[in-house]
Amino acid sequence: MQHPYFRPMQKLLPLLFLFAFAAKLYAHDSLQCYQPDPNGRYREHNVDFQKLVLEVTLQPKVGKVIGSANYKFQPIQPNVDTLYLDAPAIKIKEVKLDGKAIEFKSNEAGVTLKFGAKLSWNKSYSLVINYEANPRKGLYFIGWNDPNNLSRKQIWTQGQGIDNRHWFPCYDDVNDRLITETIITFDSTYTVVSNGKLLSKKKNADATFTWHYAMNKPHVPYLLMLAIDKFAYKDVVSNNGIVSRQYYYADRPETFAPTYQYSKEMMDWLPKELGVPYPWEVYANVPVQDFMYGAMENTSATIYTDFYLQDARQALDRNYVATNAHELTHQWFGDLITEWSATHHWLHESFATYYAKLFSRSVYGESQYQWNRRNEYYQARNADDRDKFPVAHSQGGSNRHYPKGSAVIDMLRHVAGDSIYKKAVTHYLEKHKFGNVDTHDFWRAFMECCGMNLDWFFDEWIYHSGYPVFNVQLDTTQNGKLNLYVQQTQSPNESGKLFTMPLKAQVFYTDGTNNVQTVLLKGMDTFSFSVNKKVNYVLFDPGDNILKKVTFIKPLNYLASQASSAPNFIDRYDAITALRLFDVEKKKDILLSVFNQENYHPVKTEIIYQLRKEKDEASLILFKKATADKDLNVRKAAVEDIDSIPPILLTGYEKLLRDSSYTVIEITLRKLCKLYPFQKARYLDITKNIEGSSRNVEIAWLEIKSSIEFEKSVNRLVELTSNSYEFRTRTKAMDALERVDFSNEKLINNLIDATLNPNSRLSNPAQGTIRNFLKQDKFREMFTAIVAMNEWQDWQKKILENLLVKK
Repeated sequence: MQHPYFRPMQKLLPLLFLFAFAAKLYAHDSLQCYQPDPNGRYREHNVDFQKLVLEVTLQPKVGKVIGSANYKFQPIQPNVDTLYLDAPAIKIKEVKLDGKAIEFKSNEAGVTLKFGAKLSWNKSYSLVINYEANPRKGLYFIGWNDPNNLSRKQIWTQGQGIDNRHWFPCYDDVNDRLITETIITFDSTYTVVSNGKLLSKKKNADATFTWHYAMNKPHVPYLLMLAIDKFAYKDVVSNNGIVSRQYYYADRPETFAPTYQYSKEMMDWLPKELGVPYPWEVYANVPVQDFMYGAMENTSATIYTDFYLQDARQALDRNYVATNAHELTHQWFGDLITEWSATHHWLHESFATYYAKLFSRSVYGESQYQWNRRNEYYQARNADDRDKFPVAHSQGGSNRHYPKGSAVIDMLRHVAGDSIYKKAVTHYLEKHKFGNVDTHDFWRAFMECCGMNLDWFFDEWIYHSGYPVFNVQLDTTQNGKLNLYVQQTQSPNESGKLFTMPLKAQVFYTDGTNNVQTVLLKGMDTFSFSVNKKVNYVLFDPGDNILKKVTFIKPLNYLASQASSAPNFIDRYDAITALRLFDVEKKKDILLSVFNQENYHPVKTEIIYQLRKEKDEASLILFKKATADKDLNVRKAAVEDIDSIPPILLTGYEKLLRDSSYTVIEITLRKLCKLYPFQKARYLDITKNIEGSSRNVEIAWLEIKSSIEFEKSVNRLVELTSNSYEFRTRTKAMDALERVDFSNEKLINNLIDATLNPNSRLSNPAQGTIRNFLKQDKFREMFTAIVAMNEWQDWQKKILENLLVKK
């Protein structure tokens, strides 16, 4: 049976004609970025590293690594007599080449090895480097200095972009691959995870185990990892035979099923979708505390923040499914094939974002997919409104490398068609597997496998910045004709061009039929429909397939019909949003009717927003329904958007203090205590034993309780800022203490500890809290005294003294 993605070719012929025309419009000698990118330079190297056997012993209480890096390498230039390795702050003890000690010289960034004579070109050599390190980056010791012994005790790594060099000496760049083995000796009560298969686990006489992991295919050094905690695990076997080892905390078995839902399905889905088998022997997911990102796609073993390690209730607010799919996609895009330089970072992140979005559609449906894509559009436009970097640029930033790039891939698939797109992606992955790629390689895949020249598309969307802004005018004054006049109103791009994109317009009639046209938009264009029956509504780019901004004023009756009957959720949402322009009495009946028939939350939450100030009976009934809606996003909007809660609705809102969603409980508690302060004690009593996610409910509870029982409440908040707790809890508690305007010596010490933490998502908020409190003379005096009475390393002293500088 033909796969539904592979449409018959004859259906593509009209679009292919348009694409060929567009290619002629945009033809030029070569594709190129129109913004200089000095960070995109490829790093030169004179040897090819083939294998690394890394042996390490870890001393967590002092944050120390004792290691031996055993490399096999081969010169790839004829006159190699020295070799430079990245090794900042690593103490090199001894270096041997083929068993013989050689000279070396270290500086603050790395080490130069002196071979004494030129090495033979294309001959393999063995290099052993014995070293010690106390890394502040790359490898992190979590919880070992917690005086209260409440924190988890962990060790884990984060190598991307160039941080693995801080815990083992290496050529730390993307343009060299090697097969790795890791041999880690550690306390026998802990579990050690690393890349590849576990070859052995040996018990030692000193109550340690030595864990030996090995890869069988080469990967880039930044993808080498390890993670240590008292983990438990379950193996999930996909239909294709791949075993995914899903780790969780042994003391939290209830988190396994909610966290790893759909893991089996995504491991089956991705190889089929990409047309390329999973490239490694095994796969693992590993949660860690205080991770500074959502997750990291280390080869065969993803590390992710334990915020996603959730029980069923926590997972209601935000689950691991999309992030899980994103990181699994990276095993192909980023790990199997790797960027040549940071210019092409979008080839990692955009594809991982795109396929996670696509997998989510297979689980949650088309409406969520369209909403995810719309949010990508918002983020992409914000980035392009801020500066002029393109997607293919090292400074493009997260909003381009993730959401905009994902949206661009969506459009690429839309214009090329499923069959051509999928064939090109499979060809691209197969051709470059275990190698490096740049943007031109992906462009060329369409030429090589399908003969399609998409240079016009890459030029517009990848190498230039910006997006089209359309002004659409509806004209029904001509007898028997309906015209849409479309004009691009944005400034031309760096090459003086507007966007050339195929877009559709669709006219729906009251008898249920419709007509659709596709036009290759170039600047000022017209859609013209012959109309011989009553028009119900009109859509420009139905389904919202193109990243853009549109001004299209429609009459109220068109919007009402579109809101109630458009096939795509996103078109119904746009109609409801467009009703903001109308007085509430003109649109109220429309809003009430659509609320009762719509299932997906963005439409409902938009209606809640537009009716938030209405107190008539029908609107109050709507809010009553909203507080009991099955979708937590609707319940949340019912709390957030309403300015006052009439007594008739109070019982419904009070029920939300026992909601399944911790987020809904927190915002409801804050709102009710603000609007009904005389009921505060009762509301606090209802919620007094609820912690929430990252203790969000507890912290809100303590902040409110401080107005009744100040000392006990603020002292507990101060405790929550300590290193006994993960960083999200700590930052929430800091914010609460700022709002209640309380500080003491213990808080200052906790803030200093947070400020010196390598996790910027903790240190930056801590520094912000310190700066705000430093405006108070009493706090400044205490802070200055504490800094003065302690001994600090130079880097610590510099950070703390900089905080005292008034800005």
